[in-house]
Amino acid sequence: MFIRPARAEEAGALAALAVRSKGYWPYPAAFLKRFERTLALTPEVVAANDVFVAERDGVVSGFYVLLHRDDLAVLDDLWLEPVEIGRGCGRALFEHAAARAAARGARVLEWEAEPYAVGFYERMGGETVAWVDSPLGRRLPVMRLGLAECAPEGGATTP
Repeated sequence: MFIRPARAEEAGALAALAVRSKGYWPYPAAFLKRFERTLALTPEVVAANDVFVAERDGVVSGFYVLLHRDDLAVLDDLWLEPVEIGRGCGRALFEHAAARAAARGARVLEWEAEPYAVGFYERMGGETVAWVDSPLGRRLPVMRLGLAECAPEGGATTP
């Protein structure tokens, strides 16, 4: 697996991947349509933010969006192709995002978690610290990870 910066022209394909990923869970079609309408992954968003994709055999298998806010980094998206769930791609992307955030000076990584993925995020070291109402009519856990342990050794940074 190879992790690289996303290209702006991939925004549409990444948004479609996010919908497929959400569809892995037992959501009704109407909910997935509403989710699709809330996605704001445009070429401009990809170009202006830290967006990285994982590729396996040259095919995009997942991605994340990382937003930087001083000493806080927000994991705005982390989605996988359904066939990649449970194959290590999510862990690789999450660890890459945490290391990237730490390298950019963040002390904390925070995200609103997909409820079905809370167990994964707990295994990554995340803890639920709050709850928020989502635009899709649900309460979502806000999770957090301290990044002191994720700081790259020797000053190395990720691309």
